[in-house]
Amino acid sequence: MDLSYPSFILCLALAGLSLTFAPTSSYALETHRYLEHSGDESHYFDWILSGSKDCLELRAVASFEEHRTIMDKDLATRQWSLSNPKEKTALDARREGDYIVLKGLFKGDPLDKRLDIDEAPWFQSLSTSLRAFLESPDRSTVFWTLRPDKLTALKVRATKKGADLLDLGNRKVETQRIEVGLTGVGSLFARGNYWFRASDRLFLHYQGPRLPGIPLTTITLEPRRDSYE
Repeated sequence: MDLSYPSFILCLALAGLSLTFAPTSSYALETHRYLEHSGDESHYFDWILSGSKDCLELRAVASFEEHRTIMDKDLATRQWSLSNPKEKTALDARREGDYIVLKGLFKGDPLDKRLDIDEAPWFQSLSTSLRAFLESPDRSTVFWTLRPDKLTALKVRATKKGADLLDLGNRKVETQRIEVGLTGVGSLFARGNYWFRASDRLFLHYQGPRLPGIPLTTITLEPRRDSYE
């Protein structure tokens, strides 16, 4: 849930601040629960999508942390917020032209900085934003995302890998797989994979690489609340 490196490829949209930019007539669209494993640690979080076709809000809520992402009609991020009281973090990030402006509190320290990006979209919630990519004819796409533990902007490439039969909950599910990794020299290193249900683009599973100092990370739809079919 966007918690640690290589969580730049997880980015499941996430915050506890009062947002000034919010849907005017909010209503629940989807609610799911996911289980995340990272090394020896695991936790559940709720994934709550609401809003309208022009402005969507995604909240990812765990017991210790909440993220909120505001997206436009193209599912590109306009604002992302993060709240973690234990770590003394309450921050807000907004896109302003070719910059991402961050303000608030990060691990107890005041935060006020601006990150240079370019015209490429900002996807902080890949579980949502990659749905639009799946609907497009493009084989790959490039976008920006924030690494939540360092608050650095990373340029990332997502590539469609075609149909895949995924084993989940003792069932085989028809999915579409997307591989995600850094651009440039970073493409030689960590990559992760997202699986989306072919029938409706619901995010089902993520698996990130195991590298020195980086534990294997998986995120899986909780079967007790959602059907895989």
